[in-house]
Amino acid sequence: MTKESAPKNTPRFRRKLAPERRDQLIDAAVRCLGNGGMAAFTIDRICQEAGVSRGLINHHFGNKEGLLEAVYDSMTTFLAENESGQNDVPPAERLNALIAMSFKPGIFSKTQLRAWLALWEALSSSPRLKSVHRARYRTYRDGLAAAISQIAGERGREVNARRLAQMLIALIDGLWLEWCLDDKLMSRKEAIAACYDLIEPYTGPIDR
Repeated sequence: MTKESAPKNTPRFRRKLAPERRDQLIDAAVRCLGNGGMAAFTIDRICQEAGVSRGLINHHFGNKEGLLEAVYDSMTTFLAENESGQNDVPPAERLNALIAMSFKPGIFSKTQLRAWLALWEALSSSPRLKSVHRARYRTYRDGLAAAISQIAGERGREVNARRLAQMLIALIDGLWLEWCLDDKLMSRKEAIAACYDLIEPYTGPIDR
C-alpha cells in the first residue's frame, strides 16, 4: 500500500502499553549497569538510554530503588520460570535445564555479567534488594538441591544436596567472573562441563 492510498484514519504512531514501557526502562537500566556500573545507574542516563521522559521511572517504579529491584527481578526471572511446573520432569532433565540456563548466551554475556557485578555491589546497601535476592537465591538453590537429591537417591547414594547446590552456585558465579575478566579462558561448553565435574563425583554420571 502506497503512502497516498493509506487510510486516513491509520495512526502514525502506536502508544506503548505500560508493560512495554516498563520493559523498555528495565532493558535500558541493564545496559547502563552493564556499561558503567552503579555510577551509570542514574535517572537521567537511564531515561536517555530508553528515550523517555524522567517522570516515567517514578510513574512505573516509584523511585530509582524500585527500578533497581525490578531490574534484579527481571534478571532472575528465568530461575522461577524454570522451576514452575517442573514436578513431573525427571530430575536429571531439571538439573540439566538449570545449568544450561545459567550459561545461555542471553544471560552469559558481557553486559549481563557487568550488570550482575553492579547489582552485587548494590546488595550490600539495600535491604529491599537483599530481600529480593534471598527469595530468588532460595528458589535457585532449592531447585538444584531437589534435583541433585533425587538423582542421588535413585542410585542409592547419600549426599548433602543443599550444600552441593550451594557449591554449584558458587562455582557458576566464579565461572561467570572468570569469563567476564577474560572470555578466552574458557568456552560456554567448558564452563558447563565444569559444573558436572563438581556434581558427578557425588551423584554418578548424569545423562545430558
